[in-house]
Amino acid sequence: MKFYIAARFALKDLVREIYRKIQERGHEVIGDWTVHKETKPYDQNLELAREYAIEDIDSARNCDCLVLVSDSAGTGMYAELGVAISSYLERGKPMIYVIGDNRARSMFFFHPSVNRKFSIIEEILDDVDRITKTRSPL
Repeated sequence: MKFYIAARFALKDLVREIYRKIQERGHEVIGDWTVHKETKPYDQNLELAREYAIEDIDSARNCDCLVLVSDSAGTGMYAELGVAISSYLERGKPMIYVIGDNRARSMFFFHPSVNRKFSIIEEILDDVDRITKTRSPL
């Protein structure tokens, strides 16, 4: 499965650790924004900000599983969440999870397509493995 992790840029070390755990389970990470250069202020880094925006939105739209790491800050991850919810409504994927200490921070975390019951990536990986093993091949 292809995973995309949405989180604020300041959490990139945590996200890299999450990537490691995902890959250890045999899944793929798409849209690795942890290797991006800092683009703030965005209006002074127009081309790079545009490139990253396209890449991240495409990844959120085309992943099989989006995990949003919620804490007390961040903005871009909410755009990615919106794209994932829209994709889910149109195509039935991705699976969407919110983890972290602030799983009630946004009204959109309560959308029916969003799963908030897990707090760490290992629980999500177990859930994804359980779901994918019970699905019949088409």
